Amino acid sequence: MNILARTAIVPSLTTPDIATAVSRIAEISVVTDPRAIEDEWRRFETSAIGHVFQTFDFVRPWLQKIGADEIAPRIVVGRELRGDIVFLLPFGIRRCLGATLLEWLGGPYADYHAGLFAPHLLASLAGDKALRLALVEAAMAPLRAEVDVVHFRHQPETLGDYPNPFAAWHPSHHRRRAHWTRLAPDWDTYYRSKRNSSSRRHDRLKWEKMADLGPVAIIDAERPADSRRILAALFEQKDRTLAAGGVPPFFASRKVRAFYEAMALKPYPAGPAHVSAIECDGRIVATNWGLVRGNRYYYVMTSYEGGAVSRYSPGRALMRHLMRWSIERGISEFDFTVGDEDFKSHWCEENEYLRGSLRVFHPRGALLGAALAGVRSTKQLVTTSPQLTRLANQLRCRLAAKRG
Repeated sequence: MNILARTAIVPSLTTPDIATAVSRIAEISVVTDPRAIEDEWRRFETSAIGHVFQTFDFVRPWLQKIGADEIAPRIVVGRELRGDIVFLLPFGIRRCLGATLLEWLGGPYADYHAGLFAPHLLASLAGDKALRLALVEAAMAPLRAEVDVVHFRHQPETLGDYPNPFAAWHPSHHRRRAHWTRLAPDWDTYYRSKRNSSSRRHDRLKWEKMADLGPVAIIDAERPADSRRILAALFEQKDRTLAAGGVPPFFASRKVRAFYEAMALKPYPAGPAHVSAIECDGRIVATNWGLVRGNRYYYVMTSYEGGAVSRYSPGRALMRHLMRWSIERGISEFDFTVGDEDFKSHWCEENEYLRGSLRVFHPRGALLGAALAGVRSTKQLVTTSPQLTRLANQLRCRLAAKRG
């Protein structure tokens, strides 16, 4: 059965102001199989505010390749009186420490966790935090009977021009930060606004010196063979770089590799994925696995070759190509996603803060809730100390080696 529960929302709202704010919402349902609403989901995406990580073309492959054995979908769908979707929340549940845990689908492979919302719904809630929280409680109501703990991560504080209702729901004090930049209508204008003449000359000289090593080419994969070749290089280069820093391999799991491959084999504009690389003397020396939704490019996963060629910054050269590629296709925002790497400050004038949420619904979840709170506090402590970070990475590497 694909529909787990249906709840009539408006009659259950007792205060007039809340009822007015969500008066367009007649029903909230919980869908257990995304395929049951695929057509509606895809139609809603065309106008909804949200991120690429909550689109059908991201969620479905993630469930197929990674999440199927770990998490059961609980897609919460809110509808207007006439039946149109006004929000879609891709949640999932799994068992952990004897309790049922509710999370956003996508796990660590989704840089932003949020829902998809109709613009008019977010606009109607923008001016009142209490109304936004009331909407969250209403959306969660059909799940409360089976969920013991709610743990949400990486929730952007805003969606489009509006506050994200979920980011203010039992928020963590700790925030992470993402960075993005507004592109100009043409590459030269944008490039000159970000890099002075000396820096541009330096970029050009590095490219010329890299070309001295052998013929240089940029590849934007359109054929499956190109995608597979680039991804093979990405997997190897990324894990080698992580190992050098004492970090466990990201692509050790066959399931993880299969997910990135499945996404890449439906390249933009047929799907959201864009795979690209720089080749020097027949070798792939830099790679990128990015995503596109609407007017935003997501700079998600990159790698580069070590050795002599790394002196000429092939990864940065590929990044500049991706910005130009985006501008040529009318894309106006380039999202570097989560992290405070120094190079982002050279390009980004916009920031986005991300918050987590943790709430225990049932005494069965007390142990799990305490464990998650402890893990969150420990992570915050570790990230402020280079020594603790190294120790944590060493432990993760040892655990990964035992599993593998």
